[in-house]
Amino acid sequence: MRNVLGINFSYSDDVNLRELTRIRTLASLPLGGKYRIIDFVLSSFVNAGIYDVSVITKNNYHSLVDHVGAGKDWDMTRKRGGLRILSPMSNVEFNPLSKSIYKGSLDALYCHMSSIRRSMAEYVIMMGSSTVCCGIDYNELLKNHINTNADITAVYRTTGPGEETIPYNASIFSMGDENRINSVTFNKDEIKPQEANWSTDIYVIKKSLLESLVADCISAGKYSWHADILHRLVGQLNIRGYEYKGVLFDISTVSGYMKANMDFLNEDVQNGVFSRPIYTKVKNSVPSLYAPGCSVKNSLLADNCVIEGSVENSIISRGVKIGRGSIVKNSIVMQNTEIMQNVTLEHIILDKDVIVRDGRHIAGHETYPVVVEKKTIV
Repeated sequence: MRNVLGINFSYSDDVNLRELTRIRTLASLPLGGKYRIIDFVLSSFVNAGIYDVSVITKNNYHSLVDHVGAGKDWDMTRKRGGLRILSPMSNVEFNPLSKSIYKGSLDALYCHMSSIRRSMAEYVIMMGSSTVCCGIDYNELLKNHINTNADITAVYRTTGPGEETIPYNASIFSMGDENRINSVTFNKDEIKPQEANWSTDIYVIKKSLLESLVADCISAGKYSWHADILHRLVGQLNIRGYEYKGVLFDISTVSGYMKANMDFLNEDVQNGVFSRPIYTKVKNSVPSLYAPGCSVKNSLLADNCVIEGSVENSIISRGVKIGRGSIVKNSIVMQNTEIMQNVTLEHIILDKDVIVRDGRHIAGHETYPVVVEKKTIV
């Protein structure tokens, strides 16, 4: 679709991922072994024929730039459109007092408005990175937006009693006739609603209207998309909801991140996630080595691993070494980590380049996994 500009916010101010996002932006966080969150974002755009995409960064985005490059692996190296990484350094010209730190999502859009205006697109689909809707069809979403004559279309998820947890601080929609959104509140209470329609942070809007709304809000000192546009203008704008029922990952907390990865071990989830191609950076490496006597059950392992111990219900990234006598259960092990001999790990998230010495025993809990920071020696 040549008339659509995709905008992704690679960061989030509302997530609590502790050590996982201390050194990296949210969108570059590994997911499902060999993928990263940004892979699912860009693949959804590409699968819909959207090749004009801007990724707005805030801080710690070096690994993101290294991963996506110029967008070659997503076929986004183009003369017209293509992939653009919008770094915070470019906002000094427009807002010299900000010191390259956005005051909110509207400030981020305003600071990069010159790049947005250069796009030939008529519509904008913008999203965050803490909620991943793997099977969403942007062609159907845009068609719904046009047919309902909406000013803004918000993609939402309906959660009933006993179902998935609503992310903290998510926008909750009160729906009227024909999916018209009548009010917007925020999920800030520990007691979750019995049933709620909550925002997945995906929105469709005309580019001209977005430019106007952003300019008006910034001039009035308002910087929040949710509070200052959705909540404040819900009675003035025609804001419609579009329900998404497919596979969804909520990555706003460490336990949510752990659950998202563990869901990849479910065959139904895999079928939903990979119903359309998911592209990532291509790395030419050797297959994994499974040594005599090792054991691997219900796990996903990337290439270039050496497995001498036991792996169960775990996600193992590229280049991981697990020594003889070691047991890894219900855990996530990221790239180039070395687990030596006779180690026991359960409900653990090991970041990249971690070394776990012989005989160590570390255990977390399903609801509170232990996170070992990048390049740590245990």
